[in-house]
Amino acid sequence: MRAAAGALALLLLAGCEGDPSAEADEGVGYRDGQDGGATSGERGTVKITEILWSGSVRGDGARDQTDIFIELRNESHRDINISGWRLVFEGPLSYTLRIPDNDVQISTGAHIFIATKNTGCFPAPDLVMPELRLSDGDPFEITLLDADERLIESVGNPDAPPYAGGWDQKRSRSMERVELMFGGEGFFPQAWHFYTPAAVDVPNNDRVDPECLERTHASPGRPNSPDYSGAYASGSLE
Repeated sequence: MRAAAGALALLLLAGCEGDPSAEADEGVGYRDGQDGGATSGERGTVKITEILWSGSVRGDGARDQTDIFIELRNESHRDINISGWRLVFEGPLSYTLRIPDNDVQISTGAHIFIATKNTGCFPAPDLVMPELRLSDGDPFEITLLDADERLIESVGNPDAPPYAGGWDQKRSRSMERVELMFGGEGFFPQAWHFYTPAAVDVPNNDRVDPECLERTHASPGRPNSPDYSGAYASGSLE
């Protein structure tokens, strides 16, 4: 009887090995970059790279705290459309926004920015979402999910003040992500810095209305300014 049972077990095992449908579905669900549709993403390949949470300020000193934006950068190897993606906000303001259907393709290495309006200091955003809002200086965490509601990344901390940026009664400055070569998770405070004027031949603030440039320091839709060390990239191989 034991020999017969052992033979039967071996036959069943051989059958399972040859039948893919018999394999247990215990994977973590990572994508390989080929599966999914045009609105599918892979974890970490679209980054939240800049947040202006403190509003804009015009040259005459008029501040509009509702004139804010969030910038994204595509670090994957293919174009991505973010129709149906979600931004989940946690903190004193907790809510979820679904990015509306759109035909904006974010090419590899490119930036786009989502603003609350196109009538403020950022006249040509890639996407407009009037429902976007952030408290003035209150903690926030922003989580980006793709159209299949898979985690792309999270930045900030719902229990700590914003890592950078702000309003000093004269100028508003964005919270920019350090252009790290390695690491630089968005929930680390050291991954962020205040916008700093970049002494480069090609300005990175050309998508800010000229009337606002003096008092609104940000680089929407463009590579970020260097951090205070003057470096555009840092990090280690560890």
